[in-house]
Amino acid sequence: MEAITLKFVNMLINNSIIKKEDAEIYIYGFKEMIFIILNVLTTLFIGLLFNKIFEVILFMITYIPIRVYAGGYHARTKLRCYIFSAIMLIGVCYILKFNLLQNSILIIIPTILSSFTILALAPVEDENKPLDEIEIEVYTKRTIRNLIIVLIVLCITLIFNKINLSACICISLLCNGIMLILGKINNCVRYKYLK
Repeated sequence: MEAITLKFVNMLINNSIIKKEDAEIYIYGFKEMIFIILNVLTTLFIGLLFNKIFEVILFMITYIPIRVYAGGYHARTKLRCYIFSAIMLIGVCYILKFNLLQNSILIIIPTILSSFTILALAPVEDENKPLDEIEIEVYTKRTIRNLIIVLIVLCITLIFNKINLSACICISLLCNGIMLILGKINNCVRYKYLK
């Protein structure tokens, strides 16, 4: 990825499309873009592999808006993040494939527990992205707003008895709750280690 990005940026510089002094910004941007494209393609591939493409997309649509503002555990490298995300999606597909959340009660109880976990812990900062007081306030409000939207969508799927879709949303909330707990544990361990 590094070599491809460097070649591409050098080509842009040689053709006078970008300035040489802006190369680092473009290198960073292209690396991030490639990483995002790789993640999207992997997500779609896993969905296709399990014949759960719509469910995987719904999972991501309900997972990401909360994750972005709630925070939680983050892998130290992009490769670990990629692998961790792929394993999480495979786990989601297995849960859906084997109908482990097959009725409303099995969806409602974890949803309530996850929602309270998110409300109690969010936002959880990361050592690479510490939050100041204003950011904490803004991220908390946005987490609550996004959680409410996701819960409304979940209620609609339950009303129309779309259990598989309800399960996707429930799992996205569970994953967010777990990431927050892991992030808190990681921060506590790191804080003790630094002391």
